Amino acid sequence: MVAGLKDKLPRYGRDLAIDASDLPAYANGQRYLSKNGPERERYSDPDASWGHRSAVSTRKGGGFYGYRLHAAVCTATDLPVAWRVATGREHETLSVAPLIDTAKRRGAMVATAALDKGYDNNRVYAELAERDCLPLIPLRQTTAVKNGEHLPPSCQHGTWTFAGSDRKRGAAKWRCPTGECAPASTWRKASRLHPLVPRETERWKSAYRKRASVEREFGRLKNQWGLKPLRVRGLDRVRLHADLTILIKLACVLTRARAATATRPRQRNGNARRPSRRASTPTRPEVRQR
Repeated sequence: MVAGLKDKLPRYGRDLAIDASDLPAYANGQRYLSKNGPERERYSDPDASWGHRSAVSTRKGGGFYGYRLHAAVCTATDLPVAWRVATGREHETLSVAPLIDTAKRRGAMVATAALDKGYDNNRVYAELAERDCLPLIPLRQTTAVKNGEHLPPSCQHGTWTFAGSDRKRGAAKWRCPTGECAPASTWRKASRLHPLVPRETERWKSAYRKRASVEREFGRLKNQWGLKPLRVRGLDRVRLHADLTILIKLACVLTRARAATATRPRQRNGNARRPSRRASTPTRPEVRQR
C-alpha cells in the first residue's frame, strides 16, 4: 500500500506530523454503579482505561474512558503513514519511536517530524536523533527557557545568525553578524534547547505550520470514515476497527491516483475510423417553394 502511494505521490511519507486522539469506549467506566452506591465489580470493556484529553471547539477537556489513536500523518498529502491504538492511560510520548520505526519499515523516507509541546522532553529528542529525523517541537516554559538559555548566541555586535547545520557532526553553526569577533563563527551541539533547525528560522516556522494536517486527518477519520463512535469492545477489536478504517481510505486514495494517471487503451483495429460529424447529424428535409 505504502509503496503504491509513494509511486503515485512522491512526497508521501517524507515530512510527518505526529499526535494522538481520543477514542471513547463503547462501555461505562464509572467506578460506582450509582452515586454513593456499591463499587462496580465487572467492566464491559476491561481493556479500556481513563485518560485525559485537551479541549477543542466542540467539547471541553478533561477525563475520558477509552483508547487513544496515535498516528503519523504525511504533511504533504494529509494521509496516514503509521498508526497504533493504545489504552487511554498510556502517555502519547511513548508512541513516537514505534511510529517512526513503522513508517520506515513500510518504506517511508522520514526526514522531519512535527509535534506539539506535549512531546517536549529529552527522551523524544534522543529517539528522533537515533532515527535520523529532525524534530519540530515548540518549547515548554521550563526553568531553562525562562532563564533564556534557548536564545541564539549574541555579542556586542548583535545577535548571531544561523549559518547551517551538520547532521553527521550533530551541531548547528552560528556566525557573528559583522564577522569582527574572534572566532567569527561557532558550532553549537544539538539539544532540546538548540535543535539542528533553530526555532527562530523561517524554515522551522513554515514546517511547523503543517502540523495541523494530523488534526485534520483525525477529524476526517472520525466524522467521514466511521472511526467514531466505537461499536466494539476490547483492545484487539478496536485495533482491527482502526486498521480497516485507515486501510480502506488509503486504498480509495490509491485507486483514484492510479485512475488519474492511467492511459486509455488503444483500439485493436487501426483502420477503424470514427464516424464523421456530417454523417452522424440528421439532415433537414428540403422544402419546396410554391
